[in-house]
Amino acid sequence: MQTKQFSGWITAVGYLFGAGLVFIGGRFLLAPEVAERGYGLVFDQPTNAFHYIKGIRDVFSGLLFIGFTAARWFKPLGGVTLAGSLIPVVDMLIVLSDPHAVAGSEWIHGGTAIALWVYGYVLFRNERSTHQPQFEHTITHRQGQ
Repeated sequence: MQTKQFSGWITAVGYLFGAGLVFIGGRFLLAPEVAERGYGLVFDQPTNAFHYIKGIRDVFSGLLFIGFTAARWFKPLGGVTLAGSLIPVVDMLIVLSDPHAVAGSEWIHGGTAIALWVYGYVLFRNERSTHQPQFEHTITHRQGQ
């Protein structure tokens, strides 16, 4: 059986996305006012409920990236990446629709979505390219017996 060969940068990006999300989520949990300005909105709420919801969502997503990357589950990571790209798209639309949003903050959400689309595509493209040789090897091996 042939092992899946992914370049080091693909693995590094998986860890980088994961660590970034854990950082962002942790910031929402530990420094909510700073994090919300980085998100692009300023909330005038008596509690930090939104911050905790956003924080745990990002920590969980980051741990998925780290866990799937460590386990070398690249095809599932590609699926999670592409499905999860919906989050920054919606975040961008939320920021764009708020008249009191921090100016220019929508670009980070749009850029994140694009980065996730590219990374998800690369994961699926590389995953598929490793399946064909495995199939051919199995057929050749059985014919030789």
